[in-house]
Order: sequence, then C-alpha cells, then structure tokens
Amino acid sequence: MDTPEPRTVISILMLAAGAAITSFLAVNEKDSEATEEVPLLQLAYYLDAAELTGTANDGRVLYKLTTRRAQQVSDDNSIELTEIVMNYGAPDGLPWKVRADRGRIPEGARIIELAGNVVAVSGEAAPNQTVINTQTLDIEPATMRASTDNRVRLTYNQRQLNATGMQADFKVNHLKLLSNVNGKFIP
Repeated sequence: MDTPEPRTVISILMLAAGAAITSFLAVNEKDSEATEEVPLLQLAYYLDAAELTGTANDGRVLYKLTTRRAQQVSDDNSIELTEIVMNYGAPDGLPWKVRADRGRIPEGARIIELAGNVVAVSGEAAPNQTVINTQTLDIEPATMRASTDNRVRLTYNQRQLNATGMQADFKVNHLKLLSNVNGKFIP
C-alpha cells in the first residue's frame, strides 16, 4: 500500500475539521432557536370560591363580591371572574344584589365589568322590588355609578320598561334609560 502524500493527508484533515465545525455550529444554532421559541413562564393566580371586598379610601365597604373563581390573566394582569354575586349600594341608600355569569376587573381600573345574564335587584319583595336585566353592566364602586350600552329591561311596581342603554347613580337612586324606551304598564 502506498503512503498518501502529506499534502493529501493535510487536505483530508482540513476537510474533516471543517465538516466537524460546521456540524457543531448547526447543532448549536438549532438549540438556541429552540430555546428562543419556548415562551417564558409567568406567574398567575386563581382563587376558587373567592370573596372580594372593595373599600373606599376611608375604609368603608363599597361592595362585597363572591365568585366561583377569580383568576388573574397574565397578559394584562386583569382579574376574570365567574358566577358572580355582588352586594352593592350606598350605605344610606337602597342595597342592590347583582348577579352575572362572568366579569372582569382590569388592572388599575376602578371598574367592574359584568357580562352574561346580568340581573340587579333592589328591594326585598314585589311590588317594592326593582329588577334590572341586561347582558353587560359596568360598575364604578367609588362613584356608585353603573352603565350599559346594551338592551335593558327594568321591572318595578308591575311595570316593565325596555330600552337600549342605561346610566344609574346608586348613590341618589337615579336611573336613566338612554334610547328606544318602550313599556308595559299593568293597571
């Protein structure tokens, strides 16, 4: 067997070294791409059967809210709520009991956004009971105001009013229906 020339041996060794380096770089690049695609873990919290109490700066209770589940959303730090019952109202005014399928409290916001079969009831029993039905209701606990742009049904004293949109000031028990108001009055 003939011994290869030193030039040929060096060329083969150089080609082998180049192939090894290229393979190593390709594998490292794939590993770094794979780690970049993996999302970072973020902390988020949830509570089952939670009770939230909102207070004013002076410590007085503005509302008590119970929910089947309260969960922090990591994308925007809001709190999502499911199956809500909320006791709400001015300390010297009429208390309201509000129910909703779901809700949301945006981060840093001073509002509670309720949605899905929202029912607000004031008064103990008919005929002195007032009932508001709508699909969404935004409540501002600090100002005791609530509003919606959706359809609203208001029932009181055997009267029923339907409208689109509503603004309510629970501090002074004032309710304003915004448009398309029509009603049914039973004598």
